[in-house]
Amino acid sequence: MGHLFLDIETYAAKDMKETALNPYLPGSKVLFIAYNYYEGDKPPVKKSIKKPEYLAEWQGGEKKMLLTFLSMMQRLQRKDKNLKIHGFNILHFDLPYLFGRMRSHKIADEQKIYDILFNTVGFDMMQLGSMLSDKERRREALWGLNEQEVNKFFGIQTVEGTDTDCSRLYDSGKKGEIIEKCLAEFNYEQMLNSFYLYVQELSEGGQN
Repeated sequence: MGHLFLDIETYAAKDMKETALNPYLPGSKVLFIAYNYYEGDKPPVKKSIKKPEYLAEWQGGEKKMLLTFLSMMQRLQRKDKNLKIHGFNILHFDLPYLFGRMRSHKIADEQKIYDILFNTVGFDMMQLGSMLSDKERRREALWGLNEQEVNKFFGIQTVEGTDTDCSRLYDSGKKGEIIEKCLAEFNYEQMLNSFYLYVQELSEGGQN
C-alpha cells in the first residue's frame, strides 16, 4: 500500500471569487497541484518526510496539467493496487474540484475519472479533527476544525495569508511566489503523523 498526499490551489477571479470553490463556473481553474508519494504500508514518519512535487497551470495550461496528474495517478494505481490519497478536506473540496475540471475539459470518461480519484481515498484529515479536545473546537461545529486550527493544535508552523493570495500573485505574474507559498503550506504528512501520535497518547492514557 502506498500513500499519496495531495493539495490543490484554485483560482479566485476578482469579479467572481466563487470560481475558487465551484469548478463549473466561467474562469474556474486549478492553478497548482502539490503532491508526495510514499511507498510502503505505513505513512511516513517525520524523519522520512520529503519535499513535495508539483504541477502548475502556467507550465502548459490547465488541461495539460490535469492530464499529467491523471496519467500519474493511473501509473501509481497500476503499480500499487492499494494506493491511498490523503489530504485535508479532500472529500469536500480537492477531489470534487479536480473531478469537475477534468470533466469540463473532457479529459476522460466520467466513470474513469471518478474511479481514479475516489476509489483511492485514505484519510481526510478534516474528518479526523473531531477527535481533538472539545476545548479546541466549538461543539456546534460538527464537521470539525479547519486546517489552520488543526495546525495550531499540533504546533505545526503555517504560512500566513488568505485563500485569494495565490490568485492575486497569479494575476501579477509572480509564479515563483506561488510555488514558494504552496510548498511551504504542504504539511499533510506531518499533520497525519501528529494525529497518529495524538491517538496513541489518548489510548495509552486510557489504559492507565
